[in-house]
Amino acid sequence: MSNIATYSEKKPQSLLAQGSKFCISGLNATSTASVRQVLIELGAEATSFRPGADGVILPDSASDSDRSDALAQGYAVFSVSELTRLVRGAEEERSAIEMSEKCLRILDVEIPYGIDDAPKDTSRFQHLCLDRLFLTTARKAAMAVRHGIPCMLEGETATAKSTAILWLAMLARQNAVRVNLSGHTDTGELVGRFIPSTKTGKNRPSWEFAEGYIPRALREGWWVILDEVNLAEPQVLERLNPVLELPPTLVLTEYDGRRFGAGGDIPVSKGFRLFGTMNPSEYAGRATLSPAFRDRWGIWGHIAKPSEPELFDMLRCLVTGESPTFVWEGVRWVPPCSKAIYPSLTNFPDLESTLKAIASFHARISGAAGDNESPASIGRVRRERYVFTRRTLLNAMRIINENSNGVSRLRGVAARVIAEIYIQRLADPADRAAALALLRATGMA
Repeated sequence: MSNIATYSEKKPQSLLAQGSKFCISGLNATSTASVRQVLIELGAEATSFRPGADGVILPDSASDSDRSDALAQGYAVFSVSELTRLVRGAEEERSAIEMSEKCLRILDVEIPYGIDDAPKDTSRFQHLCLDRLFLTTARKAAMAVRHGIPCMLEGETATAKSTAILWLAMLARQNAVRVNLSGHTDTGELVGRFIPSTKTGKNRPSWEFAEGYIPRALREGWWVILDEVNLAEPQVLERLNPVLELPPTLVLTEYDGRRFGAGGDIPVSKGFRLFGTMNPSEYAGRATLSPAFRDRWGIWGHIAKPSEPELFDMLRCLVTGESPTFVWEGVRWVPPCSKAIYPSLTNFPDLESTLKAIASFHARISGAAGDNESPASIGRVRRERYVFTRRTLLNAMRIINENSNGVSRLRGVAARVIAEIYIQRLADPADRAAALALLRATGMA
């Protein structure tokens, strides 16, 4: 039997609005962690600060004056017990993913299968934790597929934006191509360009036109994922404006003027879809998108960074293959189990506490590195801030697993690996000392 338990045993349904922020005030560490998990599962966000929050969660022992003051400031107010009473367990329980003969369902959105029956490499997705954050991201992409609307996903690096689309394409038996954009991307890469001819013969032309990804996708019905959209030059992106229209069109002026779309020379396949991903515009080197270009992305999703409980769920999934159930839109969704990547770690008696400590350290050092909402406390003199993402965490877990043979407890191995992967990345001795203090705060050092 596994020695690991879920981060929170209760999975309640909330009447609170999706995306709302609640300040947790006056609770002990255990209650705070439990309430944070509840809010996360419901799509709400916990914060330690009242400014910008929609509501306040107070301990049951809070005085009437504390409640009155919060209400007078315009906040919704809940005690922990009130939250428990208001937030009942969902009456309906459904499988989060369903693959029938005719269609694929992600949460409450169904999409038809594509025509690509080629074997798919599923190993690239074996690390995924199918939690609320990931599946609601995939659902947004599925919604765009269902309605034929271009979809842009914006969020910090390594928040599984492109991965969610590629995973969805795999399940939907759909051919998808991922195009990484940069400041060197030109319209030829996307639309097409003349290249030296590869034809043989006496009268062979010296040049021939090679179509780019977009015309080929329009004809063949591919999904195209434009990665790092706001790294490309604005004039390159504006070339795609007709493709982002409903229905999409394209005139190949770079070649012979052939027209894609209704009434043109080449019909657009009904399977064609266009996705984009981007980091926030505050990231270094990102271009400002024009209003005309932004407006054409009919579905726009802001993808949040995983919080500490979600990081724990990811680590737990790597070990057990179990993704957490969660409540969303009044339904308890049950993700399928996957094959555990590191099943031998379940033999360690200190597994759960170690994974919680790792998740806690990652969340703390990631926050200390700063983001678009909070300043950095480490690496402040650097031109570019340090970045610690789920990729860092996955690399650490791989090394921890490979060095766990022959030891009786996991915590010592984890502490050494975390120091190597995280702390030794920091160049400044003061930053390393600060990171080591964060590690000690988790009990690993």
